[in-house]
Amino acid sequence: MARRSRIGAELQRGLLEFLRPPSARLEEQLSERVRPRLAAIGHSHAGRPAGEVCAALESVVRAAGGDPDMAALAEFAEQIEAGENPFE
Repeated sequence: MARRSRIGAELQRGLLEFLRPPSARLEEQLSERVRPRLAAIGHSHAGRPAGEVCAALESVVRAAGGDPDMAALAEFAEQIEAGENPFE
C-alpha cells in the first residue's frame, strides 16, 4: 500500500512541475538551482553510508555558493541511505 501512495505522490509532483509556469524568480533560488544535482546524488548514492551521502550533498550546496544546513543534510542522507530520494 505504501508503494501505491509513493507512486501517486511522484505522479502528482511531476504533474505540478509540468503545469507550473516558469518563474525567473524561483529559478534564482539556490534550492531550485541545486535540486537536480541533489536528486542525482539521491539516485547515485542510494544505499551508501549516510556520512558519504551527506558529504556529497554538502559539496553540491557549497559549490553553488550556499551555506548548508548540516542537520537537514544529515536527515536527507539517512533517507538516501535507506533507498529513498527526498529530492524527487
